[in-house]
Amino acid sequence: VAGIGVGAVFGAVTQLMLARVAIDTANAAYPWTVGSLNARPASAVKLLGIGLALGLVAALALARSLTLLRFKDAIASGLGTAVKARRLQVLLLSVVLTALAVAVAGPVGLVALIGPEIARSLSSARHVPILAATLAGALVMVLADLAGRTLFAPIEIPVGIVTAVVGGPWLLWILMRPQRSRP
Repeated sequence: VAGIGVGAVFGAVTQLMLARVAIDTANAAYPWTVGSLNARPASAVKLLGIGLALGLVAALALARSLTLLRFKDAIASGLGTAVKARRLQVLLLSVVLTALAVAVAGPVGLVALIGPEIARSLSSARHVPILAATLAGALVMVLADLAGRTLFAPIEIPVGIVTAVVGGPWLLWILMRPQRSRP
């Protein structure tokens, strides 16, 4: 819910900025505002690839701690995890990786929700499936981009709109399904 609120505030700021510039500038920025993979500069994609590779290495290094953070704080501390420090590290890594992705593709919503849920449903409940979630998120992006380019061809639908149309009902399903017991 906090993420939705923050997104709404920054979405309003973005809309205000677009309302204050020339119409041609606003039209040029529009594809980024809805999330698009179309016509991204090679240098930006290269920087994103390097950042995501480094981020994946860092996330894999945190994998054991992430699994332990699923327990109550006292248990995770007893098993050797500095809970507050680890949460801060995970938060900072998440912010950096999200910023990289948004800088290149724009705000493509709900991929970070759909990818991990797919990975969680396909893997064991004993660990946090970081690599599987990464691959599932990438697959969701590729399939959403493919669907956006081909379903209503020659009209291209930005990937952010496709993920919102698919992700909205997915989010409702997650919120309405019975909760599984946690370790």
